[in-house]
Amino acid sequence: MVRRAFAVSCAAYVAAWVLAAVRFPAVVPMHFDVAGEVDRTASRGLALFFFAVLGVAMGGLMAWLGRTMRSTSTAWMNVPHKDWWTATPDREQRMRTMMGHDLWLVGTATMTLLTTLLAWTALVSRRADPSVGPVLWIALGAYLALILGYSVHASRSRYRPQEH
Repeated sequence: MVRRAFAVSCAAYVAAWVLAAVRFPAVVPMHFDVAGEVDRTASRGLALFFFAVLGVAMGGLMAWLGRTMRSTSTAWMNVPHKDWWTATPDREQRMRTMMGHDLWLVGTATMTLLTTLLAWTALVSRRADPSVGPVLWIALGAYLALILGYSVHASRSRYRPQEH
């Protein structure tokens, strides 16, 4: 199910990119200061290129990480109680499955945040005075709360040693 959610989040990013391709003006706001005001712009072509590379790179990285959990060396894995999880083949397999799930979940959240960023940029780019407004701050706060909350859950209970 998390792989499907990730695929949907990537498809949503593509849809947002198409919206941006139709909506972006000649000069696109690309960066906003803490007050939400534009402090950097780019040409339409450069903005579309940037967002295409960002989406492909992040989506590709997350998909690659999610797929390689079953075969990568445990030396590269950082998991609570690693010695317990790697003590038997069954535990290690369970750990790999759980970590793969976690990576697909983080990938979905990340692509959803990037989709929100791109779609919002496309929507405000034609305003006379484009600004971030509360939407992106809420999206960023929700993303950070989700990642932090899930990390605490993973470290305190999800990866707690137990027999299955």
